Amino acid sequence: MGPVQVEIIGGENGNAYVRLPAGSSPQLELLLKYAGQRPSYGGSCVLVADREALPENWTSQLQGSTVDLVVGWGFEEEESTECPFVALKSPAAARQYFGRHPFRNTLFLVFVGNEPAIGDLLGYMGAPLHQATLQVDLNALFHNLEAHRSALQPGTAVAVMVKANAYGAGLIETGRALERAGVDYLAVAYADEGLQLRRAGVECPIMVLNTEIAAFEHFIQGQLEPVVYHFQLLRKLAAMLEEHQVDMPVHLEFNTGMNRLGFEPEEAQAVGDFISGQAHIRVATTFAHLAASGAPEHDGFTEQQMAKFIAACTELDRHLGYRAPRHLLNSGGVARFPQYDMDMVRLGIGVYGADETSVLQPKLRTVMQLQACISQVRTLQAGETVGYSRAGQLPVGSKVATLGIGYADGVPRALSRGRHQVLINGQLAPIAGNVCMDMCMADVTHIPDVEAGSLATIFGAEPTVEMTAERLGTIPYEVFTNVGPRVRRVYRETI
Repeated sequence: MGPVQVEIIGGENGNAYVRLPAGSSPQLELLLKYAGQRPSYGGSCVLVADREALPENWTSQLQGSTVDLVVGWGFEEEESTECPFVALKSPAAARQYFGRHPFRNTLFLVFVGNEPAIGDLLGYMGAPLHQATLQVDLNALFHNLEAHRSALQPGTAVAVMVKANAYGAGLIETGRALERAGVDYLAVAYADEGLQLRRAGVECPIMVLNTEIAAFEHFIQGQLEPVVYHFQLLRKLAAMLEEHQVDMPVHLEFNTGMNRLGFEPEEAQAVGDFISGQAHIRVATTFAHLAASGAPEHDGFTEQQMAKFIAACTELDRHLGYRAPRHLLNSGGVARFPQYDMDMVRLGIGVYGADETSVLQPKLRTVMQLQACISQVRTLQAGETVGYSRAGQLPVGSKVATLGIGYADGVPRALSRGRHQVLINGQLAPIAGNVCMDMCMADVTHIPDVEAGSLATIFGAEPTVEMTAERLGTIPYEVFTNVGPRVRRVYRETI
């Protein structure tokens, strides 16, 4: 059996819905293989099946699998399996069943032959309904991670940013995938994100970059590791740990020129002296954030930052009484300053397929592709315009396609009136008129065979996220993270 791709839809409560992509030959063994390779994350594995779609030997295939429960319809009473079985009369009964039985961190293997029935059923099972989709290629994510790892000195640890919903890719499934890929740390912005990962069964160390003292109890509950960046926070944290008699690893941030967060380098001695007297705090790592690692014109300033950081760490370690691991480089730094790998690096945008330095870009693959279905196609008559404010002025006879995606989903209004082109049937179509909250229109006059149900790509391999960002006057980070929460995340992985 050669490599085969599976499709994973991220859902509520840490649930994931796995199926073979539409048009694939139905092979139960492939879904069972994927389930066997994937950790349980504290949940169960449920096979949801239509008897007509299953092979004759389906019961023998289940033997030794990770399936905990079978829910299906069309079965004879005498059919049985070694695992619990819920026999239903019809797909309608399945909808009722899932409405009454909540699941958490469950892997659903969906094996239903009728494609419309799958879409209908997934909605009742808790999968997102909105057809606007962010396709996330997990194999490309793994490839990009390895591309950065290969640029590091052997033994260098790797932390990957999954803050802001994993740069739009989806916090839970992306975090789980990166944990499976063996990253040393996941980094989030706030404790809420770390708790979501813990509830989803993610066990690897999690660093919280913006520590809020109000979330202290949650740091203990979720075994999250706070970043500490000023003395008031350090003293409060120390007092709470003493009160609760709890030990906690912390990460110290120094401000060497970013001027966002961090102890000043001159405070290194005082910080070291204070922590050395605390029974419940140990420094897990120290770090600083480079302000312009991807900009060669600021390399002199970057070198100054590096020198300040090394000096601060040296002084800190002398007063701590031990050497704390150090990390300084982000994705851009890994590409341009490999001599400063230190003990760990923090990867972000590069893993998601965009390289601001262009050094590693030829080695990276596209991870995210934003797509939407066409809802309707119409031909304009004389005097007709498109969209709000009648901003879409097109010739008589022009064909206009309406896409089920708008600025609430991640297509900013600034892309209106031809500023951006979407890919439909292999050709680029300019956006016509103003982008609406939930929809936008494209001029498809020159593209044959466009109809309701056709797919449009807003960004991906073409047009790229870099093109989209340039048209918006922004950076790929913002384009990725602007993808709205109601857009469903669909992950592809080859097994």
